[in-house]
Amino acid sequence: MVAECPSRSVAGLEGLRDPQTTCDLELLRRFGITRVGDITDLDCLGIPVWFAVRPNSRGLSVSQGKGVTVDQARNSAIMEAIEGAVAEDTQRHVCAFGSVEQMLALGHRLVPFASVGRTDIGALDPGRERAWVRGVSIRTNTDVFAPFELIGMDFRADMPWDRSTFHMSSEGLAAGVDRDRVVLHALLELVENDACYLIDTFETRTVVPRPVLLKHGVHPSLDALVEHLLDRKIVVEFQDLTTDLGVPVVMASLDRPVMTPDGPTMRRSAGVACRLATYDAALAALLEAVQSRLTDISGARDDLSPHRFLRDNAAFAIRRTGREAELKAFSLDLLADGCQPNWVLLADHLFEAGVADLYVFSLETGVKGLHVVRVLASGLKAVRGGIQQMTPQMLERLVAGRLS
Repeated sequence: MVAECPSRSVAGLEGLRDPQTTCDLELLRRFGITRVGDITDLDCLGIPVWFAVRPNSRGLSVSQGKGVTVDQARNSAIMEAIEGAVAEDTQRHVCAFGSVEQMLALGHRLVPFASVGRTDIGALDPGRERAWVRGVSIRTNTDVFAPFELIGMDFRADMPWDRSTFHMSSEGLAAGVDRDRVVLHALLELVENDACYLIDTFETRTVVPRPVLLKHGVHPSLDALVEHLLDRKIVVEFQDLTTDLGVPVVMASLDRPVMTPDGPTMRRSAGVACRLATYDAALAALLEAVQSRLTDISGARDDLSPHRFLRDNAAFAIRRTGREAELKAFSLDLLADGCQPNWVLLADHLFEAGVADLYVFSLETGVKGLHVVRVLASGLKAVRGGIQQMTPQMLERLVAGRLS
């Protein structure tokens, strides 16, 4: 069943509307979504967070979405569930079978395994038969093939996926009704994950730069959300994670008092976002932190574990000292050519910054006007793994001792 939607939004942000239309019941049934609900009131923040459930999922059965309005939060949860449902459908997307050797012998171009991430190149068996998905290289506008494991999201244990070589993930996967916006979102997520390399490598939120201050009046919507939280005695902490790629990445953190067997303590919820403008990234990161906080409170996500809370406690134990710098507001100047979508201009920017190529895989949804894409990147420094792959900016922060 689908829950009724109260008319609720964060004060001062009522004018913002989600560009995606509300999904109807038939669309939910098509993708196996049996329940959509509102968990906002499990917390005291009053910022909309919704969930969508797919009981027969081949991955996570619970998806969540957030926004400054109910429509945004509901549609966000539904789209996240849909992208997982589409990505797990093997028959729609696989177009060829064969080993790496056979595919190359047929003249097919394959994604460069050594540089696209989520691949253990040392474990790759070139003679093993695989399922392949067709995409396109942005640099050359030619076909390229990738193993299903790098594109799909089928986590069934009895399927013959090569889990020792490839790591299945939702990284670079996005869904929506505007294809250009979907590709942009997927591409920004890759940059975000690259910027979070240190945090993911050390599995802790303590390895982040010192907090930065946001200037009031730069972004009215962000101001309204921060003030909304301050009214509830919630202090927001922001960090600038932007790397030498020059695309704004911001982390937002919220602390929540909890009672444990050892007495009262705090747990930290964080969110990270990448956008074309710094303060847009800060707003998106803050909404992500709110969703993360409610994820912990509800406990509904399939992938939650006690280790998540242990890391949060460790992060809170770090005492931050020193003067906070102001978060610099800047936007990538990508609008010089109004004839091209922003994702194309962002791709050109990344090529100039050293990214070798980008690959877009459009996944068949079976619904007209609904798009799901996966984007892979060749040449993002951090995502390849190993401390030696840190960007110069990351190394500078670590060596200079500016990490908290």
